[in-house]
Amino acid sequence: MTEPDGVGDPDTRIPDPAPRHTPLWTVLSAWLLRVERWLQSRGGSRLRSGLRQLWGLVAIGGIILLVGPVINPPLTLDDLTDEASDVTDTWIARSFAADYRVTTDDDGRLVTDVEERIDAFFPKDLDDRTIERVLATEYQGHALDPSAITVTLDGVKQDVTRERAAVFLRLVVDPGEQLTGDHELVIRYRLSDLAYVDADPATGRPVDLLRWDVFGPDLQQAVAKLDVRVTIPQDLDDRLVRQPYGSLAWTLIGAGQWLSPEADSPPGEVAYAFTSDDAAPPHAQARFTMPFEAGSITMPPQSWIFWVQTFGPVLPMLVLAATLLLSFAARAVAWGDARGRPWYLAQSEPPEGITPRTAAHLLRSPATMELAERLKDAAISGSKEQAKRQVRLIAAAGAAKRAGRLGDRPRALRRYLTGPERAGQVREGLRRVPKGFVRDWFIAAPIALTLLQWGIVRQLSHQTVLAVVWWPLAFVALSTVFAVIVLAIALTARPLTRKGALVKQHLLGIRVFAERTQLLDRASLRDRLLPYAVLGTPPRATGRRVAALIAPEITMPAAATDPTSPPDGSSAGFLTGPRIAVRVLAVLLVVGAIVAVNVLPASSLEPETARSYTGDIPGSTLVTIAAAEFDAQLTRSDGDGARLRVTERLGVDFSNEGAVPGQVVREWPAVVDGQDLGLSVDRVTIDGDDAPFTTEHEDGRLLLRTTFDDVRTGLHDVVIQTTATRPAIATSVGGRDVDRVSWVALLDGWSNSVPIDKDIPPEPFRLSFTADDELLDDAVDAGWTPAEAGAWRPAATEGGAARSTATLDLAPDDDGRWSLDVRGDDLGVVLDLPAGTVAGTDADAAALARTAALAPGVFTVVFAGIAVLGSVIGAVGSARRRAPKPGLLRDAVRWLTPSALAAAVILGIWTLNGVAGDDPFGDLVLGGLIAGVVAVIAWYGVVMWARPRA
Repeated sequence: MTEPDGVGDPDTRIPDPAPRHTPLWTVLSAWLLRVERWLQSRGGSRLRSGLRQLWGLVAIGGIILLVGPVINPPLTLDDLTDEASDVTDTWIARSFAADYRVTTDDDGRLVTDVEERIDAFFPKDLDDRTIERVLATEYQGHALDPSAITVTLDGVKQDVTRERAAVFLRLVVDPGEQLTGDHELVIRYRLSDLAYVDADPATGRPVDLLRWDVFGPDLQQAVAKLDVRVTIPQDLDDRLVRQPYGSLAWTLIGAGQWLSPEADSPPGEVAYAFTSDDAAPPHAQARFTMPFEAGSITMPPQSWIFWVQTFGPVLPMLVLAATLLLSFAARAVAWGDARGRPWYLAQSEPPEGITPRTAAHLLRSPATMELAERLKDAAISGSKEQAKRQVRLIAAAGAAKRAGRLGDRPRALRRYLTGPERAGQVREGLRRVPKGFVRDWFIAAPIALTLLQWGIVRQLSHQTVLAVVWWPLAFVALSTVFAVIVLAIALTARPLTRKGALVKQHLLGIRVFAERTQLLDRASLRDRLLPYAVLGTPPRATGRRVAALIAPEITMPAAATDPTSPPDGSSAGFLTGPRIAVRVLAVLLVVGAIVAVNVLPASSLEPETARSYTGDIPGSTLVTIAAAEFDAQLTRSDGDGARLRVTERLGVDFSNEGAVPGQVVREWPAVVDGQDLGLSVDRVTIDGDDAPFTTEHEDGRLLLRTTFDDVRTGLHDVVIQTTATRPAIATSVGGRDVDRVSWVALLDGWSNSVPIDKDIPPEPFRLSFTADDELLDDAVDAGWTPAEAGAWRPAATEGGAARSTATLDLAPDDDGRWSLDVRGDDLGVVLDLPAGTVAGTDADAAALARTAALAPGVFTVVFAGIAVLGSVIGAVGSARRRAPKPGLLRDAVRWLTPSALAAAVILGIWTLNGVAGDDPFGDLVLGGLIAGVVAVIAWYGVVMWARPRA
């Protein structure tokens, strides 16, 4: 029994000091308590109900954003075409003349005065008599601050109604009468800070970019004629990176032109203009682009709307993070256990009315709860109960062997959390459920804010990216984790009451008594104190001591030593080491597959389409090859090595019909079969002058692209010089090891992808390959690729330098098409030399590279085979209509089969994306996947068929 206050010899009292909390927890908890008291003093239950409704509204708003319609969705192609067909539903701009006068203020920031003259035609019977014009107020993170706005209609100044939204300003003019026919509309206004810093797509360097759509955010009228004039100061014009560019576009259709200074430019200023007589449907874009050198224009600070739009969605996460911190403080202090006495005594009697299971919950001791329960059941006296007692002793021995073991922790925790004692403690007044405004906040806020943030993510996924901030996935996932933790704390908090604290001190006194008297080593199993003495102690050590105590009193010693098979089946949830390993392996298979497809390079047995052929590189589609000569020189280097120097002489025709300067783009293999060729670009010239360029290594290839600042037109001579310091690779041909020198002048697909002027067929392409005679004489095989391209006929070079040269001339037909003989493979030379001829080759690299390429597919087939095997075993077991016994085999079938199939599907799809359609390896991978899926479905069908009918 618990002792009343004031009882006990001071010398026998055991101090029980109050927990010392960190200053942060103390401060936060005190603040929460003050908030709780303040709120209770202001409204009580009515205020609590109102706050709950407020959080409910936030949650409903989040649900609407998550599953409801998209707010202000971008116009789709169907929307644009529908509005183009309804062009007469509003007034039409017969002409739209925009005059932009750009200046800089004393701080160097842009100030732009705009005048728009619109010859507007109003059809008869127009329903809406108002005129609307939408101006942007935010652009690239800058506040444009439209000011000095005036509107005249037929020379008469109009009153303007301004409807301001977050990022635009709507001007509404009501002329007071229904307009018909032609009218002149003039709108004047001033904009600030139109320029922003961006990367030049041609060079990759930062520039101060003035790129503006003169139609604004949303021009819903059709435009029949467009005139745009932009005037800038001379000092800004001197800092232009290249000519300005003007364009008019609608959806995927558009045209543009490079602009030249106007002859009538004002003194000290330079004017640029462009016009278009092509009719533009509603929602068209008319842009001018002016790139200036970095630092030419003073940029303003980012606007507050930019920060709100960029980081506003993070606010719910910050609120949840603060809530998480407060919930920890509340759990530690405000919702902490009540205090008993400042001391307790050693106790030799169990507490009245407290079962061992309840005691385990009071001490939070799930690992030894079953052991205490079994010891209480085993404490039976009387000869008539001996048979039953033996069974219970065996169960207690099994519980003792399992106590604290890793394989028992899931089952023990499950029994602890699902037991009726959790709720019973509250009913008996041993624990309490916190109530109040703070708890309502901890429950409602995580749910509402998480729904709101997921809704915001869904809405923003349909909008234009405002800034390069990788917040959606990471921040929302983190917010969800915060919410789950806060909810768990709020819903599971059950602090001890004063009564519960006294009972807990009594139980602690039993532990002290047991330690002093070595109860676990000498007690009788009928001792009523024993079940309570094992609670809260180290479970593994306690289990071993109790097992030794039980062993002499049972008649089946073998059973007492087996923790997995007591007669009452209480260890059905016990996991042995192999069973735990099976579960861990099942999880790792899926996780490993997901990590592999996201981290490893793309699995492919075939080379990817060359980036230089895709047209994705800015300016690459604005050049055509009119003539080409490729000269390769293979020479010996120090130490029996080799070096391959290549000179490409290209006649390149540049076009000025794009928004960026034309750029020369070339690409070559840099890593073959896992062996680095040591390829580098030595020099690039255009018309004899050095040309700026950059190189990139990706997917085993070296990509070169020029970075011309200025716009070029016409035919130019481009010379590219490259060097491969390790041109030979070790490989096997027909079962024979060779050192292969493979020179690729043009990658596979060149006949369709290399830009060619179809109106003017190119001159014949010439390829020449020169090597020492000793290398050519010792060659196992040599020739052009593809072999049908031409005959391999090396001829001695002039001057008798013991070198020979093979040449190949390729000419298109009259229609500019290349012969089928030169298509379908890389165009170049293959020279196979006896193994060891060239130093520095790596014979193991090729095998390793191919193994790495095949590994995902092989693992796919293996995992699919595991799924098939598991499905067969599971189906056979289910067909017997007998419940499988818990054990390693059942776990392997139930866990490894679905996880292996999931891993196979993940890896298989990834592998098949990189395998050629005619590759038999792809058929093997696909067949394995199909077999695995069919087997698992069939297993499920057998399980459903064998399930007992009600």
